[in-house]
Amino acid sequence: MTEAAANVIASGLSGLRAALPEPKAVLARRLVAAGRRPTPYDFDKHGLRLRPEEQAILQQWLDAGLVTKVARETRSKDGTVKLLLELRDGKKVETVAMPIGACCVSTQVGCAVGCRFCASGLFGVERHLSSDEIVEQIVHARRVMPIDRIVFMGMGEPSHNLDNVMHAVERIRDEVLISPKKQTFSTVGGVKPLERMRTFAVKPCLAWSLHTANETKRRELLPRAHKDPLPEIAAAADAYARDVGTPIQIEWTMLAGVNDGDQDVEELCALLQGVRCYVNFIVYNPVDGLPFTAPSRERIVAMVRAVKSRGILATIRDSSGPDAEAACGQLRLRDRVAADS
Repeated sequence: MTEAAANVIASGLSGLRAALPEPKAVLARRLVAAGRRPTPYDFDKHGLRLRPEEQAILQQWLDAGLVTKVARETRSKDGTVKLLLELRDGKKVETVAMPIGACCVSTQVGCAVGCRFCASGLFGVERHLSSDEIVEQIVHARRVMPIDRIVFMGMGEPSHNLDNVMHAVERIRDEVLISPKKQTFSTVGGVKPLERMRTFAVKPCLAWSLHTANETKRRELLPRAHKDPLPEIAAAADAYARDVGTPIQIEWTMLAGVNDGDQDVEELCALLQGVRCYVNFIVYNPVDGLPFTAPSRERIVAMVRAVKSRGILATIRDSSGPDAEAACGQLRLRDRVAADS
């Protein structure tokens, strides 16, 4: 193997930059990111000719270049596909491809926030994902179905891995050819992270995982989220969203007897006054071992109507793939589950 080939084997999608000169490397990354399994000869169809040594290097990268691989694929009745991906160090993360054309991407192995109702943080966080490990989730998802929208709503808190995630947002635009307007960054919020996000040249849309507008209750439900006052986070999120030009998506996982009361509606609407946003009421998806349940459909509809009556747009989100444990809040560290069971 030549030194050039050795440097790009298992180097990730970004390693193709070293494998080939531009613009050939650009085309190679885009062919792979499209979900195809190209051969060096596919370049002929695009009018680019590779020298024999370039063909040899590219073929070696195509055989072993990605830093992730699919360890298991689980299909839901609704067509959702959950992929368990193994990383080079043996760690595993989950990503979800949905029939609506969206890919739910993980940003960390585990999660440090520890939301009481979410499986992803049951065992804490083990490490951040690199931008290659983030982008390659879309490569694998596109090999399952067409994907044209990205939501950073899988395992992990994206703001804790901000540099790698924002780099991935830019790469998804340039290599995967999905606009930042079709990428959504979901975060529990924090004034400093949101202010820092405004400094990046390429910015995704914003989703704020709020879940309750009561400060005391939120500290109980999201024990390791930023402790900034909620009105300050709301103002920082609103400033970011105005930079991007799209409203904030407010995420509110519906928990019976916890955040589905009339007082919860009052606090939510008071917090969001003047904020350019809409509320996504997420039907809770059960997680083994957790004590929560979803409210009745009637109660959820009543909350939507109450919020809309205050002039704030609100919708209900039914997650994809709950029977495959691929739905919102169900992604988890599978190795740790197996080890502890």
